[in-house]
Amino acid sequence: MIEQVFIIISFAVFALGVAGIVSSRNIIIMLLSTEVMLLSATLLAVIFFNFNVNGGIVPLLFTIWAIAAAEAIMVIVFYKYLLSTKSSLDIKGLSKLRE
Repeated sequence: MIEQVFIIISFAVFALGVAGIVSSRNIIIMLLSTEVMLLSATLLAVIFFNFNVNGGIVPLLFTIWAIAAAEAIMVIVFYKYLLSTKSSLDIKGLSKLRE
């Protein structure tokens, strides 16, 4: 019973991340919503390995956390770049960066 509650919470948090990506045109909000989706996947992995498998989750968790940390660093660097160039954070306006 308790694992079902955590699985529902994990899917709800994942749905919030998807809703953040779909509803926003701001690139920073979209990247942070992707971060929320990664953390939801981590929660689901912990639930699965805790209740079904004995051990072996540490390499998976470190991989997911490394990806999430790299994405957070990318968001900070990208945000500082856009602020320094006084560019818009709108996803449609980013096509000007190629020029």
